[in-house]
Amino acid sequence: MTRKKKKKRKKTSGFGGFFSKKKKRQKRKNSPSFMTGLKVTLTIVFLTTLIAGGAVGLIYMDAYVKTDAITKDPEGTVIIKAPAIWLDNNAEWNAWIEDILGGATFPLNKASARDISQKLESVAWFKNFRVQTKPGCIEVEAIYRQPVGLIETRDEKVYVGDDMVVMNYIPITTVPVIKIDGASSKPPESGRQWQAADAEAAVELLSWLYRMDLHFQQEKMKIDNDTAVPTTKKIPGKPLLDEIEGIDVSNFAARKSRSKPNIILRVKDGTIVRWGAAWGQANVYFEADEKKKLNRLYEYFVDHGNTLQGTARNIDLCWLEDEIPRPR
Repeated sequence: MTRKKKKKRKKTSGFGGFFSKKKKRQKRKNSPSFMTGLKVTLTIVFLTTLIAGGAVGLIYMDAYVKTDAITKDPEGTVIIKAPAIWLDNNAEWNAWIEDILGGATFPLNKASARDISQKLESVAWFKNFRVQTKPGCIEVEAIYRQPVGLIETRDEKVYVGDDMVVMNYIPITTVPVIKIDGASSKPPESGRQWQAADAEAAVELLSWLYRMDLHFQQEKMKIDNDTAVPTTKKIPGKPLLDEIEGIDVSNFAARKSRSKPNIILRVKDGTIVRWGAAWGQANVYFEADEKKKLNRLYEYFVDHGNTLQGTARNIDLCWLEDEIPRPR
């Protein structure tokens, strides 16, 4: 019997076998059917991710829009509660405040109230104020500074308040504001206090006249409302300050002339009221005291038909004698 010869396998080295197998795998991967399947798989994954992401985005946007619509604050106007009589229904004042605030309506929240409060800090017409958010509006409750004197320079007009704080000019007609002439210095910018003794003397006298007018108006109202009770009081029929056009302090502290009054009041028809020394300084110049001067002036005013106009060229209040001021 003849033996069959075994076929010898061709041996290859280790590295050769590895590379030969790798070549076979590469051929399988690069085949057309494999590449097509891979492309289809990637396309499906991409489209699935895109659709899922879009759905999540729409859900998020819908939730955001709904949340924003719910949390958005309503808007309202700014209302200044119980404004002072000298600014009530004043169109220029209202327009000026709106310009300072930068609008007419605001979101009704704490942030708006805080922003409005900061902007109103620049308004010298307020002595103090408080801003609160209320249903339908933002409310400003304020204590007002009353304008007493008007100062005119070549460049501008300004008011000075009863506490000597300077305020910007807004035309008002509801209360008398008397022009101050002869002050030795110019007023500072709005919101600052004017440190001028002569201007302060003018403001103090004008404030006393305003208080006297207010007192007599209240007395007159009581008498008018109680006609059953007769009265012999001499009550002015109108405010005396309505007759006054200006106050001159150019001779304050006798800086120009010792023989002339320190302060004079100018009546609208040109009549001069010689007031004299600044409030509290009457004894220094041997004049009648301030209360006596006030009584004389108002008595003269009532006796001449509630007017100072056309009664005399000069009305002197400085005499020490207890008498009605002597017209000259």
